[in-house]
Amino acid sequence: MNERPRPFIRMVIACLFFFIAVTMNILLPRYWHNIPEIVKHLLLVFSAIMCVHIMEYAYLWWEIFGHIRNILKETLQATHQLIDDNRNSLEKSLQHTNRLIGSAALCGLTNIYCSRKDVKGDIYDAIETAEKRVWLLGITLSENVHLDELLSTLNEKITKGLDIKILLLDVFQETAVFRTFFESAAHEVEKTINTDRTKTLSTDDPIFHLRLYSDFAHTFDRLQNYSDIESAVRFYTQNPSGWLMIIDNMAYFQPYTFGRSASQRSSNLCVGSHMPVFKYQMQQSGKPFEILEDHFQKVWLMSGMDLFHMESRIADRNRIVKDIIDSHASRLKYLFDALHASKCHALYSNDQRKFPRQRWEWKQPSLHVCLQDRKTIIKASVCDYSREGVSLKVEAADLLRDKGQVVTLQGESSIEPRVADFIADHFLNNKQFVIRRITNGSQPVIGLQRAPEEEGQNESNQIDRMIISSPS
Repeated sequence: MNERPRPFIRMVIACLFFFIAVTMNILLPRYWHNIPEIVKHLLLVFSAIMCVHIMEYAYLWWEIFGHIRNILKETLQATHQLIDDNRNSLEKSLQHTNRLIGSAALCGLTNIYCSRKDVKGDIYDAIETAEKRVWLLGITLSENVHLDELLSTLNEKITKGLDIKILLLDVFQETAVFRTFFESAAHEVEKTINTDRTKTLSTDDPIFHLRLYSDFAHTFDRLQNYSDIESAVRFYTQNPSGWLMIIDNMAYFQPYTFGRSASQRSSNLCVGSHMPVFKYQMQQSGKPFEILEDHFQKVWLMSGMDLFHMESRIADRNRIVKDIIDSHASRLKYLFDALHASKCHALYSNDQRKFPRQRWEWKQPSLHVCLQDRKTIIKASVCDYSREGVSLKVEAADLLRDKGQVVTLQGESSIEPRVADFIADHFLNNKQFVIRRITNGSQPVIGLQRAPEEEGQNESNQIDRMIISSPS
């Protein structure tokens, strides 16, 4: 309450008093003929005082505006300087943005969604208003965009004459079995690999309790309830490498990967739906849309499995899965070791050798380890091998003194198959090997490394010690 009035308010009050004084000085003599002279003089003095106050405040405000103008000038000068200093980077950024926009427009890219969850609403609306076609390509359409929620709409569209095509994964293919291992926990994969399938032909295989098959079975059962959709469904055998929906003249495409990054832990191990979804519009020269359209058509034409044929495969599912897993047992075990690193908690820890190692899968060749005295010969069989090393089961490890001992291999290569013959010859043609590991047990195992050349031998020895590790 004790604060002084602001200059602007004081000037307004002075103007009001000046106006009142001047008005009274003009009007009073007309209506008050006997007005005392003292009143006239007081009104003139009061008007003069208010006029002086107005002039004073006006001059004061001129100075205030001057200060404000100087402050704004200094501020804008710094801003202009900042713009001048960053003009080049701003121009480059705008040019880059313009190029991106131009490239997107050229190839028909109209939108990018961060995930399948973000595009769900647009896809549902597009299918609801579709006038020509709806083509769907997905594993089982159960991740974010659910086929369950679309079946009634699709069935209605078919009755109206729209071109409806639905491509789903055939879970009884090798690629699907391998994908199941990517999408399952380590203990589930281990149980599936180690199951004795000679005893499971009459019961369900463990693989049928994993998520991929469960989603497939649920989708298959739901499709049985819509007779009009039966002719619109096929199951693809070729891996399409992407999730795709073509609705009229718009295409929604999401590339497939082998799952999330190592830093993104999640209980959902589904390998799809992690990359962005790209939306393309049909154009006269829009190659991406044409490529995706052609891709879908080719997958559709190569897929000769419909609901009827799939039903027969479901009836024989135990035998089909047994044949797949038995014929690819070594590859599946290698996949398990590669992904789950059996005895080490570090992800992908088994990828530390200079050259990858594989198990020996064929009939054992006639092979012997010969010591440098040329007299001591030990019978051996191959466990696994790489380009520069081999692990051997030997009959008498006590004759091998220690690591670093130089030995040679003698024997005859296999006749069939040719791959086994080639590998055996690869090691038999090497003159010398160095023992890098000796593992004693019921069946002793030694790890041999090709002896390095004399030049750079010390350096090669250091590298070799990193290559040979415990047998696979």
